[in-house]
Amino acid sequence: MSGHERDHRVHRHGLAPLPADASGEQREARIAELRQLRRTRRRTLALRGGIATLAMAAGVALLLYWLLMTIGGRDLLLRELVARLPAGTELTWDTAEGPASGPMVLRGVHFSVPRQRDPDCVATSRTRCAMGRIVLDAEQVTLDPSLRPLLGRTLRLDTLDIAGATLDLPRSDKPFELPRWPEVLPQVELPLALRAGAIRIDGLKVVQEGEPLIDIRSARGGLDAAPGSLHIERLAVDSDRGRFTLHGDYIPRRNFRSDLRATAVLPAPAGRTAPRFGLIARGDLSKLDVAIGGRAPAPLRAVLTLRGDADRPRWQLRANSDALDIGLLGGSGEASTPLAFNLGADGIGGSANLRGTLKQGDFAATLQPSKLRLEDRVLQLQPLVLDVFGGRVNANGSADLRDPDDASLKFAVNARGLRWQGEGGDTMVAGDADFGIAGTPARWAVKGQARLQRGQERATVDLAGRGFRERIQVDVLRARMPQGRLDASGEFAWSPRLSWTAKATLAGFDPGYFAPDWPGAVDGVVLSSGVRRDNGSLLADAEAGNLGGTLRGRALGGRGTLNIDGDNYAGDVALSLGGSRIDARAKIAAGIDIEANLSPLQLDDLLPDGRGSMRGMFTLRGARTAPDVDIDLRGEGVAFGDYRAEQFIAKGRLPWRTGNGMLAVEAQGLQLGLPLSSLRAGLRGSVERLQFDADAQSEFGALALRGDANKQGTRWQGALASLQFDPAKGAAWTLQQPARWSWDGSSGALSRACLLANTGGTLCADADWPRRGVELQGDALPLALLVPYLPEREDSRPWVFNGEAGLRVRIVPAANAWRGTASITSAAGGIRNRPRARRDLAGYRDLQLDATFDPQAIGISLGTVFNDDGRIDARISTGWDGYAPLAGEIKVSTDELTWMELFSPDIVAPTGRLDVDLRLGGTRAAPAIGGEGHLQGFASELPALGIAARDGDLRLQAQADGNARIVGRVRSGDGVLDVDGSLGWQAQDTPLVLNLRGTNVLIAETRQLRAVANPDVVVRYRAGEPLQVSGSVTLPEADIHLERLDEGVSRSDDVVVLDPVDPERTRANPLDLDLTLVMGEQVAINGFGLVGTLGGRLRVRALPGREVRGTGALDVAGRYTAYAQRLQITRGRLLWSDTPVGDPLLDIRAERQVGEVTAGIRVEGRASAPRATVYSNPAKSESEALAYLTLGRPLSSLTGDEARQIGTARAALAAGTALVASELGQRLGLDDAGVVGSRALGADVLSIGKYLSPKLYVGYGVSLLGTGQVLMLKYLLRKGFDIQIESSTVENRASVNWRTEK
Repeated sequence: MSGHERDHRVHRHGLAPLPADASGEQREARIAELRQLRRTRRRTLALRGGIATLAMAAGVALLLYWLLMTIGGRDLLLRELVARLPAGTELTWDTAEGPASGPMVLRGVHFSVPRQRDPDCVATSRTRCAMGRIVLDAEQVTLDPSLRPLLGRTLRLDTLDIAGATLDLPRSDKPFELPRWPEVLPQVELPLALRAGAIRIDGLKVVQEGEPLIDIRSARGGLDAAPGSLHIERLAVDSDRGRFTLHGDYIPRRNFRSDLRATAVLPAPAGRTAPRFGLIARGDLSKLDVAIGGRAPAPLRAVLTLRGDADRPRWQLRANSDALDIGLLGGSGEASTPLAFNLGADGIGGSANLRGTLKQGDFAATLQPSKLRLEDRVLQLQPLVLDVFGGRVNANGSADLRDPDDASLKFAVNARGLRWQGEGGDTMVAGDADFGIAGTPARWAVKGQARLQRGQERATVDLAGRGFRERIQVDVLRARMPQGRLDASGEFAWSPRLSWTAKATLAGFDPGYFAPDWPGAVDGVVLSSGVRRDNGSLLADAEAGNLGGTLRGRALGGRGTLNIDGDNYAGDVALSLGGSRIDARAKIAAGIDIEANLSPLQLDDLLPDGRGSMRGMFTLRGARTAPDVDIDLRGEGVAFGDYRAEQFIAKGRLPWRTGNGMLAVEAQGLQLGLPLSSLRAGLRGSVERLQFDADAQSEFGALALRGDANKQGTRWQGALASLQFDPAKGAAWTLQQPARWSWDGSSGALSRACLLANTGGTLCADADWPRRGVELQGDALPLALLVPYLPEREDSRPWVFNGEAGLRVRIVPAANAWRGTASITSAAGGIRNRPRARRDLAGYRDLQLDATFDPQAIGISLGTVFNDDGRIDARISTGWDGYAPLAGEIKVSTDELTWMELFSPDIVAPTGRLDVDLRLGGTRAAPAIGGEGHLQGFASELPALGIAARDGDLRLQAQADGNARIVGRVRSGDGVLDVDGSLGWQAQDTPLVLNLRGTNVLIAETRQLRAVANPDVVVRYRAGEPLQVSGSVTLPEADIHLERLDEGVSRSDDVVVLDPVDPERTRANPLDLDLTLVMGEQVAINGFGLVGTLGGRLRVRALPGREVRGTGALDVAGRYTAYAQRLQITRGRLLWSDTPVGDPLLDIRAERQVGEVTAGIRVEGRASAPRATVYSNPAKSESEALAYLTLGRPLSSLTGDEARQIGTARAALAAGTALVASELGQRLGLDDAGVVGSRALGADVLSIGKYLSPKLYVGYGVSLLGTGQVLMLKYLLRKGFDIQIESSTVENRASVNWRTEK
């Protein structure tokens, strides 16, 4: 520092300069003073700087406050934002509310930004890229930004609300490109991070250049997006395309790591279950799992897994469904025919191995193991093999799309062994084909040939054409066959607008090769051309001239033209085919003029499955929306598909607006979805001033109505003057008073219309659509109205109901659909066995049944007091079709079981307690049931068997596998019968398996029979299949009283009914029986002089439609008393060796001792042809032995009457019947045996019989005077009645008998 500067500083700070000879202390002191001065100066500068900074900060803060918190600042920011938008971008709004700091509301927002239709297009000095615009118009946009995160390049919106918006997207002209992995996965590229904690959208329509894409009614959720990262927070969207949810993370910058969960519920037409899907995606490119599950309408499952290298991963795909409705997947709600498929694919990178099956309606295809390769935008088929139409199709080739401007393709398709046939299956056409296409998108060629064979005739079809980017030109389309040919050519263009021209020349052309039901040899020329105008209307012409030849074996001739010009149509046709001729012309423009003449029309000429004839004329003339009708048509035996009319006449004229016309319609034998035996309708006046009356009859009843209809402006209105409905069964209904109605296409009304039943009760309806909807009300409806529609009871007793019910139904509109409610209430009611019964077998009180329904769902709830103190509660929700989800619960609690008597007359006075608690799930077609049912303390009398069941305990436990476990037991006598098994409800056949095991179970204790059994039986049942019974039944103890059994089968000649049924026709046996009967040591039989025991084993086998057969032997031992003589049974065996049960092999001996002589009878052979002989020891003549056997004395000591009795017995033996032996046969193991009279044979027969149950008896007889045979069936009814049927080799007879015991 120079001295001058030093002096300046000293002077500046008020310090005198130090003398030159200042001491060191002075200098140090001066330095200290200077330091102090420097610190003071710094503080001063700092203070000034702080004040300036504060002033600047305050200015900035004030500016920010003004910009963010004031209306003027907000407007300035918005103006600056608009000024800095890219060129061509527009942002306008009508009004703005609130500061920029939020919440800020913009109303009437319009935002538009240009966008290239092809993002890859690069503009040059000679070419320009086509542009479109993204346009957003919103009634209101609300923003609530958070400013602090902007410092970190993050835009955070605490609130983003959009209401009443439309987003219009431009059409994309980007050329198709094959995807590349993983570039096909979307990226997240944003200039700054965006966080929106609460996104609310109420009304956003997304369109593409005016064509609607999706209408979002509401959307709620959150968003956190940053470059390379996206988090969706519980986004829920409700739209016309369905309801969607999405939640999770998608992070492309971390190897596309994903953890996403999504659901979708798509719309469906009325009565169809809405498709539902769920998606889960987890992992990254080195390990990714994607699973899709749902119903559309059947369960759909798809699983995709990726492993290994990110560029060439190993992958596997499995997808299947039994019914996938593709039409519903787009969210339009339009259903299509569901397809069933099972697809499997796996590979590495772009190499794929494919296989699977597909079926849709009558179409079925199988994808054989095939290979497909997609690498670097080159597609290769190596090959693709498809089995379809009974043959096989192979596709080979490749498409190189690496350079869209220089792409190439080359494919070949070879088909072998294809077959198709007509609807009747009478004509089969086989075909082979070869087809190839090659070239570039700008210029390509197609060529192919098909070789067809029908019987011994062959035909070929050749195709050659050229294609370009905007059109295809068919140079050759030629079909050659033995009797003729077809030559056609034409052009079809799709750009810049749709247009076509075509010409076909037919010379003996046989269409039967392509449509087997339409063979022929057709001549003619067909021309067609058309173009779609810029406004979307169509201008087209078609002409078929000089038609001739034959079609379906009928002579063909005629011509036809059709012209279309937008909404205007014109044409005429003159056609003769076989015995039919049709002449028609039509012109539809501002007016309408249509005339058709049938002279006649034979439906089988035109339609392979048609029949009958129609003759007459039909005209429509007048204004386009109001033409006058003139008709004179007659039909005989008309039928097509499921529709038919044996005879109909429609004749008359009806002006549309004014005039007095008349049109009469009469028909017989109608089948129009509802079968009508006859229909008569009369229409009078004009269409808009119409009076009508009609009568219809069908198998369901008769309907008669009368009324009028008038049109005023756009509204139709009128009155239903009378209505009478007399159903074939049940009460008749009559309209009490006339009812007024009106309808204008969207709204309508019906005044209160009430129908009165002739048995009591009214049913009323009124409507005001769409304001109040439709209401239906029923009052004092007797429960007896249900009786004619219930199934007939097995015991033929009538259904006897008491009580009344009320009905309320209401249907109202809901958006574009409808919903409704229904309820049935009843204070009390019940059912009895007889009209004069004093008590109800099943009763209820305070019944309330409620239902809610809409086009997709049904909900039902039921609550009632059951009997005196029981309770039934149920709640069920489901849909209309079999795929609809099912949910609900059913609870039953009662300690009165008298209602069981309704199911069987053999159950009397049942007691116990029943508790049921079931939960429903799954679908209607495959329900899942959980919970249990428990019957405890069960007891009941079984009078037919003379026993009483007691201590019954049965439990049904529903399990998740679709089966219910059944476990229980019941006591009878000193024994216990154990029951266990299962019931399946998911399968349509509802399989039931029961195992019945017991020891010393009393199965009968009547005057006729007391029996104790040890059953070990398995019972199996499936709906539509025979009942299967297998196992064994051991009878350790039984007492059989033959004489008392005989009391139950006495015959009566009072009533005889002839059976007109063909005796050759037999009824199939509904039982599949494999049961072994084992007789114990204490099985005793007694009656008609027989005292003995029954033993042995018999296996009984019965197959449906076949006779009952047996294997085994039964042994009879004991004594037999006849003719006052006692015979000892020394041998009694009935043998079966897979032979009919009713025709055992007999080996029976019974003898007596008379002094030194032993006399006996021997019965051998089959029961159908027994051989009886008598013997003695020592040996004597047959007459002598017979005298000892029957009278106990030799012939020499007999009287004349006794000798004649012996002669009669010998004659019987000579005839092969052996009267005495047959009586023995009855006592030796069968329930009935002997000589009886047969009405069917008109003679006496040797008969044997057996009771298969206490009420069912089967017998078999052989004529004593010839070779006739007879089968007898008898079933005991109540109160002394029985039904007896005899089927013999001569005739069939049936009788209803009544007996009374004195």
